[in-house]
Amino acid sequence: MERIQLFKFQKINFRFLLFASILFFLIGAVYAINAIINGFRSDFPGDWMSVIFIIQGVLYLIGAWDVRRKSSYFIACNDEEFKYLIPKSKAVKSVAIADMQALKMDGIDIRFQAKETEHHIRLEHIEWQELNRVKALVADLSMRIS
Repeated sequence: MERIQLFKFQKINFRFLLFASILFFLIGAVYAINAIINGFRSDFPGDWMSVIFIIQGVLYLIGAWDVRRKSSYFIACNDEEFKYLIPKSKAVKSVAIADMQALKMDGIDIRFQAKETEHHIRLEHIEWQELNRVKALVADLSMRIS
């Protein structure tokens, strides 16, 4: 089965964002606990750095989650079925190649007819190499269908 990841996932990016989020959150938590024990000074800058560190840690955690989420999107094909998971779909969709009637790719749009349903895949924001691999896969698959 040929599987094409639609977004590049570099573990170093995920690890950096996760490490930075934990670090900033812990620093902010330590400063916040210290500020609460000694009395929180609400004048600016006062003890607001603890809140800023906590917010920054949460934002880095959201960035790490987004990198991880985007790494799950793919297009895969073998001799029997065509599977895909794209950002707008919630679950992996699978279509039997024997059920496909027409397959066409225009630029970044893939359209195919399978029995009574028409599927549309829009490949936005993927790198050029992956787009070329998807085009080659679709060309090979359209030759098998016709």
